[in-house]
Amino acid sequence: MTLPRSLDPADLRHSLPGFARWFRYPLHADDFHPLRASDDAGARLLGYYAAKPLYGKIDARGRVDRSAGFNGEVVAVFLPSPARSWRRARLIRTRMPRHRVRRADGTRNWPAIRRAAEVAIRRSR
Repeated sequence: MTLPRSLDPADLRHSLPGFARWFRYPLHADDFHPLRASDDAGARLLGYYAAKPLYGKIDARGRVDRSAGFNGEVVAVFLPSPARSWRRARLIRTRMPRHRVRRADGTRNWPAIRRAAEVAIRRSR
């Protein structure tokens, strides 16, 4: 199950205050994942979310300093079900162990990042 086609993630930049601060790149429908009441695929749909890990430092020009690495913070945008417009979307921040953001091969540990976001979203409801 994916984000409804009637919702354009590009509209988030104008619909959700603070969105552009955390998500500086455009999101696409494929970036959103369904969140269910439990890990059971048949469980009730709670909504859709997209998450990303944050870098720990901003340079003097206000740009992200990637050389600092990830700091363990994760930000997610969550749209509760039924997902008909971006009006009910909200931003949720959480933390995870910094060393778990990346895998041993240097790539982002997306399963752990998404799990941290899911736990935070469920707690915030």
